[in-house]
Amino acid sequence: MDEINFPIGTLILPEPARTEAWRCWRGELDLDRLSYECLQTLPALAPRLTQWLEADVYAERIHGIVKMAWSRNQVRLHKAAEVHKTLLEESVRPVAITGPLAWCLLTREEGSIRTIPDLTILIPRQHVFKAVAALAGNGWDLKSPRPDRDTLDWSSNLGLTKDDATLHLHWRLVPASARNATKFERVFMERLRPVEWNGHEFQVLSREAELLHRLTDRSPWDPVPWQVDVLMMSFADVNWSRLTKLAARFAAFFQPMDVLGRLMDLRRDWDLTIPELASLAGRLRANSTEPADERPVFAKLRTWGRSVWRA
Repeated sequence: MDEINFPIGTLILPEPARTEAWRCWRGELDLDRLSYECLQTLPALAPRLTQWLEADVYAERIHGIVKMAWSRNQVRLHKAAEVHKTLLEESVRPVAITGPLAWCLLTREEGSIRTIPDLTILIPRQHVFKAVAALAGNGWDLKSPRPDRDTLDWSSNLGLTKDDATLHLHWRLVPASARNATKFERVFMERLRPVEWNGHEFQVLSREAELLHRLTDRSPWDPVPWQVDVLMMSFADVNWSRLTKLAARFAAFFQPMDVLGRLMDLRRDWDLTIPELASLAGRLRANSTEPADERPVFAKLRTWGRSVWRA
């Protein structure tokens, strides 16, 4: 049997179309056919489910999925707070939480749950070895052999484990050529902003860097599609001029129009409050001065067709 995909309209459509999208999807839903991707994405609808599941025979099971996601998130956030404290005590600064770990705290709709499969933290590369030593002293084990400094040029993160948690300790979030890697990594550390959870203050990426990160492909360990992450965020405070300038700075390393093209596709399909960005193509390509064969291979980016995402 085919798996049932997540109805993206339930995240973004205005009412009453949003509720109708849920009803159409729910009418064909068999929980035993729910894909793992959909299972991990369903908690994003948490604020609406009480209303939508009235008198639903599956209500208890669906609410159970949401409660489990919330509980696991709390455990991972506590782990992240411990890691954050350990790194700061060792003078590793700045420390930014990124990926699902950050996005769970930055949802557009209050109560919406973005599941956290693993922890992702970004630090400056000059602190990587000090950070690994500090984390090892706190019970975290490297999943692979300790790298040398040359390895940091062509890799982006180290994996560590503790109990049932996995931490991806990043010094780079997207591809970059080795000769410009250090300069490129600093871009993501600019304009960090605070976000609070349970009395603990983390640092997260700027809204513009965060949006570009959400537009990239998910890691194999994260089943939630990039479309969901983009549509779960608020565009209200995004500085679009700054976003385009940031994308232009990336142009020497990979094809930013591939990523911004995803944003334009979403704008077209869902009538989002995003300005027209197509005029940037020429300027961004002009900034891509590094020969294509010297730039890192970046997976070809495609949006999912509307037929998959429409309810």
